[in-house]
Amino acid sequence: MTAKGNKTIAYIRVSSQRQVDEGVSLASQKRRITQLASFKSLKIESDDFLIEEGVSAGIPLWERPKGRVLKRRLLSGEYDNLIVMKIDRLFRITSDLLFTIEELDDMGINLLVADLGGEAIDTSTTMGKFMLTLFGAIAEMERGLISERTQEGMEQLKAQNKRFTESIFGWDVDVNGMLKPNWHEQDIIDWMEWQINANGMSAASVGRSLNSRGIKGKRGGQWQGQSVKRTIGHTFHSNRQDFPYPSNWGKMPWHRK
Repeated sequence: MTAKGNKTIAYIRVSSQRQVDEGVSLASQKRRITQLASFKSLKIESDDFLIEEGVSAGIPLWERPKGRVLKRRLLSGEYDNLIVMKIDRLFRITSDLLFTIEELDDMGINLLVADLGGEAIDTSTTMGKFMLTLFGAIAEMERGLISERTQEGMEQLKAQNKRFTESIFGWDVDVNGMLKPNWHEQDIIDWMEWQINANGMSAASVGRSLNSRGIKGKRGGQWQGQSVKRTIGHTFHSNRQDFPYPSNWGKMPWHRK
């Protein structure tokens, strides 16, 4: 019979091939977790490994498919410890980290992280909890800074009419990477806006009309109400005024200048 404080469950998550390339593959996570469990003399069986594939850590832990299974098994009282390889396998948001650690404490569950800045962390100690919280806050700050820099870069590209995303309905990319209006698609955008704002059609009805006429989205997909609204509302369309309009522009009642 397993002694109290010994029974352990592990959570493994991988969401992309890039993560596999960076050494957080399923196999590498399982190996590191097994090594830590052995070092700590913790008992972990083969069916005590919960594997989450293709799910972002931006989704709160308990809302993921395997995360829900994990919570049910932890609440069963069967386990005393939870092991993960890295903290980003569990969390992306510091508030989620703090809330979940508090829940784990209430369940009597000890959290162990096999690799936190190169060191193993055990939240059964005060220092372990402090280090986990600190690293989580730093990681969230770094992600915020990256997001800000990415947004700044996109705004700069937009200002220069350079390509800043994969594709935008109403725009084409020339050989120099510059965006230029696709006037056929711009005509469709103006028609969509006119049908909604002038004629009172719903976005969903506009989408159905486009689909019935065989008009595809930029990537060949079908139109939905949300995609119609998103396309009409794209603020980048105002940049078309910097380009010469076709000679026949304005002949249709829906054309906007």
